[in-house]
Amino acid sequence: MAVSSGMARRKLQGGWRAAAVVGMIAAAAATAAPKLPPPGNPAWEPLHFGRAERHTRYTPVENEQERWLSAESDCAASALFLPLGGVDLSDTPLLRWRWRVDKTLEIEDERSKPGDDFAARVYVLFPFEKEHSSFFSRLQRTIARILYEREPPGSALIFVWSSREPLGARWTNPYAQDSRMRVLGTGPGGQWQQASVDVPAEYLAAFGREPRNPIGLALMTDSDQSCQQAAARFADFRFASR
Repeated sequence: MAVSSGMARRKLQGGWRAAAVVGMIAAAAATAAPKLPPPGNPAWEPLHFGRAERHTRYTPVENEQERWLSAESDCAASALFLPLGGVDLSDTPLLRWRWRVDKTLEIEDERSKPGDDFAARVYVLFPFEKEHSSFFSRLQRTIARILYEREPPGSALIFVWSSREPLGARWTNPYAQDSRMRVLGTGPGGQWQQASVDVPAEYLAAFGREPRNPIGLALMTDSDQSCQQAAARFADFRFASR
């Protein structure tokens, strides 16, 4: 079956958005990050999506007490990606960070493709596992290698700040069957909150199997689907023991 270059690109763009990485995985294996650099550090690489004409603005902020990354989206979408190497989930299974939403969104259905906008989200990305993939997933990866000359990721856990869904809600991302959503924050925000997730436990609950060690983190504030404004802050990412 022949697949045109233009059609293939359009079909893949939704998957890249959900996985929040357009093939920066090759560097992950060689990049050790036992101590995570703060968001805003150049180690966090910008990710721009082909169909998003406007990009989220990420700005490092620091005062005498603390530092954080400010994220502002005005009908825009882009992400920051941190390659991981040296994170062993058997030793440090907990991922912790702080986040704060300053301007939330009003979304009718966040589980739908038109509603896939979030004031704040954090991705944990894992290597591709052929034995657990569908024929369509394998076909997508083959086309991606040809079009982008890079290796796309495998599964992903996506932790979001929701405008409507209750805390703890889970669902499959509407763009990518290998990405699972989980609500860790909800409502209007306005204050810093500490987030902590047990990555192996979350992966087991989402996919029914134990995870391999993660190959990347990503964060994003996006509002291109709804063309609204959103603002959030991120700080203090780290892996820790139980």
